Amino acid sequence: MALACHENLISLGEVYQVLRMGPTYWLNRQEHLCSCGAPAHQCEFWQPVLTKMRSLDIIEPTKPSYYPDAYSALLGQFAKLYSSEYQPIDTSKGIKHLKLLAGSDTIDAKALFLIRDVRSYASSQARLARSQPRKGLKKVKGHYWYQMLRWLTDNKKRESLLKELALPFRTIGYEPFCFNPSQTLDNVYEFLALPKVPSHENMKQSTHHVLFGNPMRNCDKRKSEIRYDDRWFSETKYMLPAALMPTLMQYNQARVYAKL
Repeated sequence: MALACHENLISLGEVYQVLRMGPTYWLNRQEHLCSCGAPAHQCEFWQPVLTKMRSLDIIEPTKPSYYPDAYSALLGQFAKLYSSEYQPIDTSKGIKHLKLLAGSDTIDAKALFLIRDVRSYASSQARLARSQPRKGLKKVKGHYWYQMLRWLTDNKKRESLLKELALPFRTIGYEPFCFNPSQTLDNVYEFLALPKVPSHENMKQSTHHVLFGNPMRNCDKRKSEIRYDDRWFSETKYMLPAALMPTLMQYNQARVYAKL
């Protein structure tokens, strides 16, 4: 949402998840609104994309050629609707999707690797796990040390994958973004070879067609401002595992708070 404040960027949300469900699913369900406020079959972007996919018989996700063909149709419609000065933002996060982008001969993709402070992540995930009915070994997910080790393992895997796929990427700390969005976004625009914009404070000016992803997409107030969940500031349970895992905390400092 914040990136889409730039006049040359348009956010499309998690494209892979939209494609995974297929065009018929979205065109037949009026209750699923795009972030522009319209259902898929009336959205100025998704309606022609999904209709084009259906007319080309790109409707079966189990076919090997489905995702490359579907993505090609999407980018073709994007080029028709918007000039060559515009670039789409895809917030998909899956490994399959990254491999699809990296393996394409026609898509020139750059990745933003957003990493949240391990203490904030562990607090959020442990709280969520404790709120759900869990039995046996699954109760371990409610402990900080487990979530902190999971954070380290998963982020190292993602970092290794991006390097293996040779996708150009920039690591972005979630906390620096929330507390200094202008500086962070300026650095991102530089990475994307885009001109800087005067202000990033008014996200109401952003252009987006998010059909899947970002729970804020249909809440006018929440999608118009940057808020940080600071509940972990008043917690102490992360302190012991953090003290016992200095290597993890060094990785956290280097990736989340390093200057771009």
